[in-house]
Amino acid sequence: MANRVLVGKRGSDHGLFVSRAGQNVVTSDEPLGFDSRAVESLIVQSYGQSILVPQVQHRTSGAQLTYTYNSTTYSQHEHTITHNLGYIPAYAVRFCSATQITSGQATSSYSPFTYSSGSVEYQEDDEEGGDEITFPEASGTVGLAITDVTTSSFKLTNVGGRTFDDVNGKATSLGNESVYFYSYVIFTADNFLNNGSL
Repeated sequence: MANRVLVGKRGSDHGLFVSRAGQNVVTSDEPLGFDSRAVESLIVQSYGQSILVPQVQHRTSGAQLTYTYNSTTYSQHEHTITHNLGYIPAYAVRFCSATQITSGQATSSYSPFTYSSGSVEYQEDDEEGGDEITFPEASGTVGLAITDVTTSSFKLTNVGGRTFDDVNGKATSLGNESVYFYSYVIFTADNFLNNGSL
């Protein structure tokens, strides 16, 4: 009969641990049936949402192109999220392009990524079977990247390149495919995914 319950130290952590049937709670590498450390990941430290545009400037004026949604104009291509926890926390970030917003709600969402290629199509395999996201107006690199992860903050950057057009000396508006709506949640637990997003 395997030892299934441990109250105390398991590896370098302390807590209450219960293994699954037939597994030894002390030596098993299989997922546990209960792990008291997992409760910590449910505590939310902060959350938010906004819109990032690609870093594209008007050829003649040098001004950053903007995107307007619900009477608010956005021009930032990156945003630093400050948490000041003193360690790198667990966090979840999701995004979608403006074409995937219907009545103020996202119809699809994607984990942060960067993708560099001649193609601008991305296939994500997730627990829901995967979705395809296409950015027909983009060229080169597309996506929302997480950069500069530190013990006090991390940065979200719209790395979506776009073929830029001038029409009669005026900049065309940004296409909805290159504008990203994003949301994030920061938890109080330490990051356990090599500083990546859940």
